[in-house]
Amino acid sequence: MSEETVPSGSTRSFDSTEGALTYPEVSEKLAVSLARILAQLLQTPPHEIIITSDWLCQKHRELAGHLFPEWAGRFRTTDVRVGTLEPPPYYKVPLFVQSFCDDLAEQLRHVGDDNLAGVAAFLAWVDWRFQWIHPFKDFNGRIGRLALAALLYKLALPPVETAPTDPEGRREYLEALRAGDAGNLDPLQNLWIRRLGEAI
Repeated sequence: MSEETVPSGSTRSFDSTEGALTYPEVSEKLAVSLARILAQLLQTPPHEIIITSDWLCQKHRELAGHLFPEWAGRFRTTDVRVGTLEPPPYYKVPLFVQSFCDDLAEQLRHVGDDNLAGVAAFLAWVDWRFQWIHPFKDFNGRIGRLALAALLYKLALPPVETAPTDPEGRREYLEALRAGDAGNLDPLQNLWIRRLGEAI
């Protein structure tokens, strides 16, 4: 799971339509929404799933709109810092997301499921690039994982664990993302090769 966005001065509690909620309470409610979205995804013919800016915003709205109708499903309107990462300025997010979706669609045309390294390189790029853009105010990790689940489904690959909960696995994943920020996607690609190898 990627680090969630923490705008300067914020805390990990939320004012929601259900009142003040702690982050664990929000996470529990989002888990229900995420399970429902994934179930719907698996009922959709793979060729009908096309990851676009609208698709990402719709899924974010489905995930969190019942709790945060003011901003769920909309790109962030402030600059943020995520750990040591400074994602692009908010006003560039729509352009970066459009470019991301266009690049994703083009790369997807050339990915073959018989080439594990190629599939892993593609998924590593998607994983990193979405988190680097960090398009939403919060819950980017969940939407990024949803996009990855959709791509695995489209590629007829088994689901894999993309949100390690053990401290070592989480540290390894975050370090791989930070290596991507520095221009080196090899650690994340190797992580995806291992994930796919264990799942296939």
